Order: sequence, then C-alpha cells, then structure tokens
Amino acid sequence: MRIHPRKIMSAIDFSNFTDTIISYSVALCKKYDAKLFLVHVTNDLNTLLKHNETALDVEVLQKSNIRYAQELFADLAKDLAIENEIIISPGTPADEISRLASEQKADMVITATHGKSGFKRFLLGSVTEKLMKTLHCPLLVLPTQEQEFISPTGFEMKLKNILIGCDFSPDSKLAFDYGLSLAQEFQAELYLSHVIKPSRYKDQREEISELRGRLEKQLNDMVPETCREWCTINTALLDGEPCMELMNYAKTQGIDMIVLGIRGHTLWEKLLVGSTTDRLIRHSLFPVLAVRQI
Repeated sequence: MRIHPRKIMSAIDFSNFTDTIISYSVALCKKYDAKLFLVHVTNDLNTLLKHNETALDVEVLQKSNIRYAQELFADLAKDLAIENEIIISPGTPADEISRLASEQKADMVITATHGKSGFKRFLLGSVTEKLMKTLHCPLLVLPTQEQEFISPTGFEMKLKNILIGCDFSPDSKLAFDYGLSLAQEFQAELYLSHVIKPSRYKDQREEISELRGRLEKQLNDMVPETCREWCTINTALLDGEPCMELMNYAKTQGIDMIVLGIRGHTLWEKLLVGSTTDRLIRHSLFPVLAVRQI
C-alpha cells in the first residue's frame, strides 16, 4: 500500500517551535509534491469572554488578532517555494483544526508536543490528544528539540531509520502500511517491534518460549517478500512496558521517526488513547506518526 499525501496541514501558533513544524511540513511537501495548508486558530473571544463583564470591543480585538496572524504568515510563507494556502480561523483549536482537515481533505496534519508562550495550549491532554481522537488522517507529532535529519536550509528531509510499533491489530496494520510507504519513499531502513509484558507470563515460561516464536514469525510475515528486495528489515521482540521499551530501542537504533496505530473506535478506547501511543508522544525524543483507522 503506497501512501502519497497530496495535502499536508500544519497547525501553527507562532511559538518558538513554529520553525520546526514549518521545516517538517515543507520537507514532506517537497518530497511528495504536496500542497501545504498553514493553519492558525485564534481563540474565539466571544466564547472566552461570554461569562465576564468587559469593556473590550471583542470584534475589534478579534480582527486585530487575525490581522497580526496574517502579517506573521506573510513573512513565513514568502520563502517556502511550494504551493501553500493560509487559513486563519477563530474557534477552539482542536475542533477547528479537525474541521478544517476534514473540509480540505488533508492527508496529514503536523503539530508539536509542547512549548512555551502561546504554545502552552498545545500541551498534550488538550489539543494534541483531542486531535488524535478526532482527525480523519494521520497526525505527525514533533518533539521540540531540533532533528539532525532536517536540513536548516533547503527544507530537505533524510529519514534513515523508521520504527513501527506492532501489536498486530488493524490499527497496527495501517501504521505498518504508512511506515513501509515512508521507508520506500525515503529509502530508509525499517524496524518492526512488538513489546511483551513479562508480568503477564511470569509463571508460564514454556508458553513464553512458544509465544516468542509465534510473534517473531508474525513480525516477519508482515513484510511482503518483494519489499525485502529494496528495504532492509529489522525485527525485535522487546520485554517490558511498551512506551519505555520502544523509546529505549529507538535511541539505541538511531531511529528518526516512530509510527504507531491508535485505537479509537469505542468510548473506552478513546479514553485510553492514552495507552502506548499517547505516552510515547508525551515523552518521546522522536517524531511520532500516529495513525488511526477511520
């Protein structure tokens, strides 16, 4: 399954990490010849102030915020050299980004995990977590530190090692398809990993041995033989808590991006978006592409 995004949406709020989001977004757009949507959501002041008595002219202030965002975007977009569209809209950030992504039929949304100043409202547990539950397309969540494989000039991306977390669910299969497609596009080395929690099997050592053999076969069987002709595939069974084990494994293997599926169909699963993918995004030093079944 070859993934080819044609429309990539960047959620921008002009924090210190705007340059990081722009760099990734432009690099991916250049790689796939995709259109970039630069989106900024201004807080709906009518909603924020409706319970407070104020002498502020809300409409004038809202227009001022939009005008300021337009000026900042004009400066950002002038040197991008790719097709782009600027969208500034009032509302609740997560809801509005999801709505715009659906309206524009975006193939991917890019944001960052946390930061200072205005970016505090993008803390996980609010905007990013809600986007993981509501977006119809994959969400690429960036850490705040710089990545060596993003060129500071020219907006070029070189993904060399991609890790896919596999639990053999339909969500995991979709994440595998995205990871494999990225590996093909960037000629990257692919790492497939499944994490076993030993506490579940501490009194069943013989069963663990059989289980490991079966899981190793499942990991290897995920990869079509034709893919092995152009891609180096590495498989690993890890033992422990999935979040920490995947992060430690990513560090030792020099991973550039982690791809994970999100389970989000039932109310209980939505409350647990929150399992491995959510925890990994909260603590990861690496970009995480979160993929959810529609």
